[in-house]
Amino acid sequence: MKKISIALALLVSGLFVSAQKDKVYSSLEEALKNPAEVYILSLHNTKLAEFPESIIRLTNLNSLDLSNNKLTSIPESITQIKNLTELDLSNNRLNSIPETITKLRTLTDLDLSSNNFYFIPGTITNLINLQRLYFNNNKLASFPDFMAKLTTLQELYLYGNLLPVIPESISKLSNLTEIGLGGNLLTTLPESMSRLTNLKYLALSYNRLTDVPPCVTKLTRLIVLDLNGNQLISLPESIGNLTYLEELYLETNKLTSLPESITNLKKLTSINLKANLSLKLSPSVKNFIGDKKI
Repeated sequence: MKKISIALALLVSGLFVSAQKDKVYSSLEEALKNPAEVYILSLHNTKLAEFPESIIRLTNLNSLDLSNNKLTSIPESITQIKNLTELDLSNNRLNSIPETITKLRTLTDLDLSSNNFYFIPGTITNLINLQRLYFNNNKLASFPDFMAKLTTLQELYLYGNLLPVIPESISKLSNLTEIGLGGNLLTTLPESMSRLTNLKYLALSYNRLTDVPPCVTKLTRLIVLDLNGNQLISLPESIGNLTYLEELYLETNKLTSLPESITNLKKLTSINLKANLSLKLSPSVKNFIGDKKI
């Protein structure tokens, strides 16, 4: 009976610790009452103009959300948070990527969206455990080759920048499952991208594509392909190779027809063809996409 009681006590204790780790603190004052018990802190949209130094007292902090504030810099003291895995600095006033955060080698998730970055520093390659990286809505005009060193990356989002090209070296990010490149200045993609065999989500919306880059139809594990808002006149017959595709977005292009091979996409559940004013479909294609249009 005593063994059962001990086991029950351990189970209850484990559940409590687990629940505590999931608790989100939204007040720094409250968090500092029991700093060792705080794992998640969200100071989203709290008008912060400076990084609160007292955060470093939260020695077990795993996740820190400082998004939608007025931060212009991040002090060296943040490196004292030794267990930090998730950091959200989106929607602040950072003009460059703080070198201090590139020292946080435990990070797996980093969101730097909607700041004012013009370039990516080489020190970002120190983040050897990074799995998800968000650079949306900045002013990046290049994707440097050294980014290929971040081989643990699984998700990379670069929506709304000024990228005219993607380098061949992107193929070295072999663990990528999702990449968002919408809202840039791309006219094509490197053939090496066809080697990203784990890719399931590819967004190329609102670029300057006049043709579907050949590498795209070699990404046979794709589930979602977003080509909205380009200048596509046609799709290649090889689009039929994407047999895992479930969602295909083609809104606001200049499509005049769809290839018969699109009927090979047996897993397709959604296709967006809006605002293709000259589009005419063959009876077989029209029948195939009839219940899939959105």
